[in-house]
Amino acid sequence: MSLFSLEGQVAVVTGATSGIGLGYAEGLASAGIKQLIITYRSQSTLDSAVKEIKKFNDRVIIDSIKVDFVEEEEDAIVDKIFTQAYELSTTGKIDILVNNAGITERGPAETFPQDKFDTVIKVDLNIPVKLTQRFGAKMLESGTKGKIVATASLLSFQGGFASSPYAVAKGGIKQFTQAVANEWSSRGIRVNCIAPGYVRTNLTDNMSKESKDLVDKRIPMGRWAERSDFRGPIVFLCSDASSYVTGSTLVVDGGWLGR
Repeated sequence: MSLFSLEGQVAVVTGATSGIGLGYAEGLASAGIKQLIITYRSQSTLDSAVKEIKKFNDRVIIDSIKVDFVEEEEDAIVDKIFTQAYELSTTGKIDILVNNAGITERGPAETFPQDKFDTVIKVDLNIPVKLTQRFGAKMLESGTKGKIVATASLLSFQGGFASSPYAVAKGGIKQFTQAVANEWSSRGIRVNCIAPGYVRTNLTDNMSKESKDLVDKRIPMGRWAERSDFRGPIVFLCSDASSYVTGSTLVVDGGWLGR
């Protein structure tokens, strides 16, 4: 089990107060991570998330950075997270970066409002790319054997329906991960993605009942994912258990893509 230990390490996880991100944080805590630095928008969701994470490791240090990925300016968000993360780190290092915060908007491609399209690209692609660049450069400079993981999607592989900006963003995240892994893996930084299948989170609340019923019937495992299904995958990709895994997208979809 020492292969999966994250003892003494510090992780930054964006969007970690609910859904998949909270599952990631719970997994990292269960693997003995020293400190979690998580982003949040609402104090109430942060307080609730801290209680849930502490159930897995009551010794973990949890610090937070308040940020609104939609309303705040792109570069200001990146500067805030990068600067505050290193100020908060108890070791002076960031060992793990998890780019998870995301949004989606649905609508037909021919009438999709440009401002909403641009906002999805900003949150789901531009900010994760810039955070990866900033934290990766610091890891390289300091000789940190870092791990960077992004949340991709089934739409990194498929076009989806009525979700064109989300498909563009998540396709870009997968390709960016591969490109950066090619450059950084020989220098000690592993970069990977997790591609969730259908998960019951606020991002899927606006799906129609008809769409949800179709999804239910198509998943080979016969159920949607829970946040608990993402605890193990994040620990695997951030630990020595995956020491020869880089540039990969780990699909956690109940068999959807294999069908």
